[in-house]
Amino acid sequence: MASSCRVLYIAEIFSEISYQLEDDRKSLSRLARSCKAFSDPALDVLWRRMSLFSPFIPLLPPKVFTLWVECQFSAESIAGFQCPPMHEWKAFDAYARRVRVLYSGASHFLAGVATMRADFNVFPFLQSMSMQLQETIKPGIRLFPETLQTLEISGPAYVNCKDSCIQAALALAARDAPFLKHLHVEDYSYNSDRLDTQPLHFKHLQSVEISAFISSNVLKSLCCILSQSPVIVLKIELPPTSCIWDTTHSLFPHLERLEIHGTPAVAEAFITNVSSESVRSLIIRHSRGPARIADCSRLFSTIVNKYGTSLQSLSLTISRSPVLHNHDGVAHDIMDALFPMMPNFELLEELHLSLPSATQVDDYPAVEVPDWPTLRRVEFMAT
Repeated sequence: MASSCRVLYIAEIFSEISYQLEDDRKSLSRLARSCKAFSDPALDVLWRRMSLFSPFIPLLPPKVFTLWVECQFSAESIAGFQCPPMHEWKAFDAYARRVRVLYSGASHFLAGVATMRADFNVFPFLQSMSMQLQETIKPGIRLFPETLQTLEISGPAYVNCKDSCIQAALALAARDAPFLKHLHVEDYSYNSDRLDTQPLHFKHLQSVEISAFISSNVLKSLCCILSQSPVIVLKIELPPTSCIWDTTHSLFPHLERLEIHGTPAVAEAFITNVSSESVRSLIIRHSRGPARIADCSRLFSTIVNKYGTSLQSLSLTISRSPVLHNHDGVAHDIMDALFPMMPNFELLEELHLSLPSATQVDDYPAVEVPDWPTLRRVEFMAT
């Protein structure tokens, strides 16, 4: 054998070559079939990310395969189904153990198989999962492996899901995936005014994103529950209606990066109740609902008072508002409210403003004021 070929038999080198071919599934498939030495590394990459369940169907035990073909894979259909013995799952498990990222296209299939194999992790080494909830997850199954670090939960947009779906999913994730670091709840139309989830013990949760269509009360309860974890990054979409955030709970005391989608008024109310005073990056995006100048002024004042000694990056997007009729003067008014406060930001290095009009922004004289302490970059855009 030529010495140039022997290098391919070094596991680390061939593994790296396989990862470079991650988007070329045909080449990976050919490598996996070429020889035994190449098979495992190529298959690990080929099955690493799965968005559909169709590749697993031929690997199912015969009786389970029949259920699937006959479209009897609902929770009711498999409730009394006798799970096949372990040896019949051998081929399925050989490939399932390679999966690290699972997308929502396989969530219904996963729930069915997990129900059959109640005490068994279907994908034991999974690191990232996106799942679409359509029915309540039974507490007895093991849907989330201990290795899971990223979880995205969604439901059919604009369709009311059963009340207990999100509670059950979060409770199971806290129980079975204690090392979860990133949680995203999105596209969820929720038809309840309260959240009954018990305290969640996500001891390693660092990043949370909530972009769900849920009531203010449910959102408040969810934030209180997740605030018990060491969350340092939060991205949240606030409902346009008012929400009373006053609570005895400490909201996100470890927060360092915050992104809020909502009106200036609700953003100000939320920031007021966030416990952390060490936020370094703040993004506020207003895309719908009222944006009164008085609300913007209160928002700016709250930001300065709370994060004047910590904030390093500030991005504000104010879109056209139905309560503002003179949009050409809005940019001027917003900057008149914000710029006098700028010297109070002791560490601010970046400022990004997207305003309803740019006609009077470029020549605004305060941009050249020399006493802004540490500002290095200023950007203006028109929304």
